[in-house]
Amino acid sequence: MRVSVGYRTVYRLYYFLSRPTLTAYDRLQAHSPLSEESKAVPMSRSTTPRAVQSTRPRVLLLGGGSLLSLPIAKELTEDLEATIIGVGRTRYSRLVRSRYCDIGVTTPPTDHPAYIESLRSVIDRYQPDMVVPTGYDSVATLEGARETLSPVVGTCLPPRESFHHAINKTSAAESAEAVTLETPTEYSTLIADLDARGRPAGGLDVLEFPVFCKPTVEVGGGHNLTARIDEPGAFWATYDRIVEGAPTDDVLVQECVTGTGSTYGCGVLFFENELECVYTHEEVRSVPRRGGIGTRLRVVREPTLEAKSIELLRQIGWHGLALVEFRKRADGTFVFMEINPKFWASYALASATGYRFASTMVARTLGLPETPITSPAPTGEMAFPLRELEFYVKNRDEEQLSECLRAMVDPGMAWSVDRSDLRAWLTPPAALTERLPTVETPSEPEPTAESTHLRNPQ
Repeated sequence: MRVSVGYRTVYRLYYFLSRPTLTAYDRLQAHSPLSEESKAVPMSRSTTPRAVQSTRPRVLLLGGGSLLSLPIAKELTEDLEATIIGVGRTRYSRLVRSRYCDIGVTTPPTDHPAYIESLRSVIDRYQPDMVVPTGYDSVATLEGARETLSPVVGTCLPPRESFHHAINKTSAAESAEAVTLETPTEYSTLIADLDARGRPAGGLDVLEFPVFCKPTVEVGGGHNLTARIDEPGAFWATYDRIVEGAPTDDVLVQECVTGTGSTYGCGVLFFENELECVYTHEEVRSVPRRGGIGTRLRVVREPTLEAKSIELLRQIGWHGLALVEFRKRADGTFVFMEINPKFWASYALASATGYRFASTMVARTLGLPETPITSPAPTGEMAFPLRELEFYVKNRDEEQLSECLRAMVDPGMAWSVDRSDLRAWLTPPAALTERLPTVETPSEPEPTAESTHLRNPQ
């Protein structure tokens, strides 16, 4: 029997779970001034970041609206006893509401002209030792402002040339081929020629469908601007949609690697082009179903894949964090897809199984006395039920709730949701919180940050 759960039902569930906390939170803020520790202190304008004053670093964590920020904040707190300064767009951003956030601040979105000025104001006031971006938008924005921010705060970013080489999928594929990695068959030049000739009838007959279409340069903003195209009749409409949303006019049209249906990700942390940490996962289930963000993943060991990922990043002179993604053909061949220069969406699995990239990166960057010691587990599996539920709600005409739930429940399989931090995890996404009657959305972002809360004693 099909069970239908509407969008309004999920909205009400989120609202029911969040409202009591929101009300208590509002009362707390009305009577809780900032502590002496959080008051603004002028920052030196020296050409190098100030020395870390203790073994407990102050970390400015960006991207607080995303669930991705929550396991990172938890890890930094557990491993380094870090003071977390969480940045979100509103006081109801998930990280700002987390038990692991010591100081919550709001800034304009990353694409706002005042964002860097606002971020600098936060740095001047709270004097973090290091700023850690999470999603692509915050990484790209921070990379573009490195000359402004690097002299006064620690960062862990790849060289500019390496960063732009990695986010350009054509350049990254050329480097992958140089280290003898397989890449998808390319049709982009052929499609550009057909487009220039007025898209003649029968021109697509030479393509082997299905094909995969995506922008040459990373989009960001949480947008999944990719598409599998199964037959010629749907090609040009889909192609035009992706061209319209792409940052540039360049769009890749490639072989769609079907094979096992799984995507593999190799997470790597480099310091000055030398390996520090490596880990590999397999996406067993994802949304959308034919490639996208994983909703069920497991740790795997693929020594050849890891060796090639390391060789690839070393060739382009990497520093910092990256996820190298692959698809697997039916014959077992791994095919390189792209390099993501950021924390990956399923980072909670890596952190929970002992691959502590975040705390290792901060400790190494700041030269703390001891780098976190972990014992990574050789296996491990995790479900991401909130993503699965959201996908079901948006596609309930094609999806069955019972099947989605079965995929998320398995003996011994962990969930990404941290039960000790439910207030943050159950905070609705921005698209829903903006509709809540308790949230005031300003017509224009403020140019400077505002403190919103301090972590409550546990």
